[in-house]
Amino acid sequence: MKAKLFLVVVLFVLAQPIQAQIKDLLPIKVGIGAVAGVPVADATDFFNSVFGVDLQGEFYVIPSFALTLSAGYVEFSKKSGVTGNSGFIPVLGGVKYFFSDKVYGSAQAGLSVAASGDAGSTFTFAPAIGYKLSNRFDLSLKYQSATKDGWNDAFLGLRVGLSF
Repeated sequence: MKAKLFLVVVLFVLAQPIQAQIKDLLPIKVGIGAVAGVPVADATDFFNSVFGVDLQGEFYVIPSFALTLSAGYVEFSKKSGVTGNSGFIPVLGGVKYFFSDKVYGSAQAGLSVAASGDAGSTFTFAPAIGYKLSNRFDLSLKYQSATKDGWNDAFLGLRVGLSF
């Protein structure tokens, strides 16, 4: 009986570091992000700057490759005298690949819905390249483009992300 109890205690103690490593490698991560940027393409004629927030989930297929799903809000700051919709809700799915422990690339595509009015939805794509500062923080340079009927609301921005 003492031998069995001793074996259980030893296995429990030895399993603790393994459990901690498994916890660090969970296949699902959730994070929030904030982006600030400048409009490009058609948007430069009507907008000064871009700000946004997002919630992103990542499902790791292997440690260096993840499937992503994100939703958020992007606001284009209008130049004086400009009217019309300037807020969008992008819902995007995509992939994220780590080239090294710190550097990654991502590509997402989906739809952006106008936050007000009846502008409908637009096809949106967003490639990015990023740098993992720590297990919880990262920075990325992101290009996002929403295109509809020949019009392109696009921006180049810096995204700061926090993972949980």
